[in-house]
Amino acid sequence: TEELIANWSSGCGSGALEGTYGRIHTRALEKALKQTKGIQNGHVLVIGSLNPWVEACLLHVGAREVTTLEYGKIISLHPKLKTMVPSEARDLYAAGSLPSFDAVVTYSSVEHSGLGRYGDVLNPWGDLQTVARAWCVTKAGGGLLLSVPEGPDRIMFNAHREYGPVMLSQLAANWIQELKLGVGGHPTYILH
Repeated sequence: TEELIANWSSGCGSGALEGTYGRIHTRALEKALKQTKGIQNGHVLVIGSLNPWVEACLLHVGAREVTTLEYGKIISLHPKLKTMVPSEARDLYAAGSLPSFDAVVTYSSVEHSGLGRYGDVLNPWGDLQTVARAWCVTKAGGGLLLSVPEGPDRIMFNAHREYGPVMLSQLAANWIQELKLGVGGHPTYILH
């Protein structure tokens, strides 16, 4: 609802929003969003969202519009927040109607892609394909904020992946890393 998003957006700015991972991660996300190209006054794609804490923070830092791509159908009553499932995104892309985004944000989501945990089809390259597709729908010069678990390169089937030097370099192959901000074993990368 508009009221929920307004409250969470305000909480993001004041440091009171717990988000999904606690206040420390929410504050780190807010800081990173302010440094990511294309977010200010931009149309931002969010990949993966169980609750709209990332979207609320995006509106707080000045995103004009947010579109969330999630496996499960989400109903948004906020005029600046749109949602779609992967089949809708594919159909829009095939019809030439999927917009190009000014930036993409994915916080603790792509490490699950292709592992079936959230009802998605098993695909060993699901994470790589998700980030590559994000690059294809991002405007030239647009940014990517990517937060995934750091650790030894490994797949913890069917929970998630952990990214070390090999898997991370493959995940972000099309992007240029600008900055890495650390929060525990779950850093945030700002790329373009």
